[in-house]
This record gives sequence, C-alpha cells and structure tokens, in this order.
Amino acid sequence: MDEDRGAAYAFFMMSPLTFDGTRRTVTLAAWLHDIEAIFRICHIQPHLQVTLASRCLAVDARLWWRTQGENEVQGGLWEDFRNAIIARFGPIREEDAGMHYRDPDIYRDMNTARYLNYVYDWHAYPGESMGHYCRRFQEAMLPHIPDWGNPEMRALQLLREGLPFKIRELVQPPALEMTLDHMINEILDAELTAHVIQADAMINDQELEPVDNVGIEEPQFQWGPELQEDPIPAVPLQEIPLQEEGIDAEAMDLEGIDAEAMDLENLELQEDPPEIVMDEEEEEQVDVEDDPEEIMFDEEDWEVFSNVSSE
Repeated sequence: MDEDRGAAYAFFMMSPLTFDGTRRTVTLAAWLHDIEAIFRICHIQPHLQVTLASRCLAVDARLWWRTQGENEVQGGLWEDFRNAIIARFGPIREEDAGMHYRDPDIYRDMNTARYLNYVYDWHAYPGESMGHYCRRFQEAMLPHIPDWGNPEMRALQLLREGLPFKIRELVQPPALEMTLDHMINEILDAELTAHVIQADAMINDQELEPVDNVGIEEPQFQWGPELQEDPIPAVPLQEIPLQEEGIDAEAMDLEGIDAEAMDLENLELQEDPPEIVMDEEEEEQVDVEDDPEEIMFDEEDWEVFSNVSSE
C-alpha cells in the first residue's frame, strides 16, 4: 500500500500533461508519449497505470471516461485504455466515415478537420481561369464547409480569399445579402476587367518604350542662313561697367542671364554734343559776365569803413 502511494506521489511530481479531448493527432500522441515515459521513469506497476492516467483527463476526455471509457476498458490494462482513447479522440480515416456517421460529434469533428486541411491550401492555381476555379470550389470545397456558425458567409469569404490579388481587389467583400451565385458572377466580370486593364497597360508600355537608336547618328544642329549672315555678337557680362554707374553687382543675380537674349540691335550709342561756335564779340561778352563787378568806394564810405574796422 505504501509502495502504491509512493508511486502515485512520484507520478504527479513529474507534472504529467493533461488531455482535454481535442481531436488532434499531435496532441493525443504527445500526451500518450508523456504518460508512458513517466511510467518507465517512476517504475509504475501495471495495475496503477490506468488509474493514474485517468486522473490526467479533463473536459471532454474526462466526461468520456466517466460515462463510457471506464466500461470499455476491461481488466484495467494500459493497452486497452490506450486503444479506447485513440478510437474515441484519435484521427478518423476516410473509410471509417460511414461507421462514425451515426455519432454527430465524431462526424462533425471529421468534417471540421477535413475543412481545415482544405482551407490551409485553398487558392487558385497559376493560370487557372475563374470559371474553372468557381466550379472546383463548388465541387471540392463547398460540401466540406461545416454547418456551425454562418456557413454561407464562410463560403463567400473563402471563395474570395482564394482569388489572385489582381482579381480579388476588383471583387467586393461578401455582405449578408450576397449569395454564392452573385459572388461567382462578380468574379467572372472581374476577370474580364483585369484582362482589359492588362491589355491597356501593355499598349501604354509599348507607346512609352524608348526607341533603340544604337548605330544611328544624330543630326547635328545647323544655323539658318539669316544667323550665318548677321550673327548677334555675344557680350560678356564681365565687361559691363556696373560699378561706375553705382550699381551693386553683387545684388544682381547675373546667373542665368542669356546675353544672346538681350536686344542689342536696338541699343543706340549717344553721339557727342555739337560744338558751339562763337564770334569774338560774344566771347568778350561772356568773359565780362563771368568776372565779378568791382566795388567803388568814395572818400566818405572809406572813412566809415575804416572807423568800423578800428573799433
């Protein structure tokens, strides 16, 4: 008795995994491998193995054990327990589908597993027409969509997500009032629209494609006869005397000024002013007017001036 208690204590000190009845092959296989490894490490006796392993069941698996599993396991042997739990929560083969059809839970789980396997790899093949894609969806995918939730909305979403990107962006997301036939018609129309867009893009690319001029000499520019006869001389900007006229050359933006664009033909040089020819009498008159008038003092004025200056 004490040995059984010590074995049970050692078993739970190893923190065994718990199985909740999830129908996944990897989960069930990992749980069985963990339990059997603890049996070997702790040297659990055969008559205690089923009792200890059943204490590691939860949720659906524990409910199954309390209602059916305990009666199915005869003699309390581990091999019987292992086969029974695999038959209930293990993978279901396609040939056994008819046998499990009478069990709604097993049949639902089987369809859900098949649906998830299809969803992970569901998409349109490269180069596949949308008519063939929609037909393949109705034949291969639509029957396996589970009935729980909203199967119609799930079918529309899956049908749209499997489309190529160029066509999917032209199809509206599924709505509540949308049907499968309406979605298929939109997909076929989007395929035609995508072909038109691609054809227009190819035409535009051909129009904008640069011409290959390799090996063709470009014609050199030749001056016309008018420019050859009377060309306009280019005036260098450095020779313009800006400082003499009081213009700040640094304040002017001389970059980008085209000297040839200046209208130099209309510039007229100012002629020297004509010389004035005067007679001898006119010259003497001008000299007299330029000289200041002499101030004449009489004796009385001179005396007054001398008195004022002495004071």
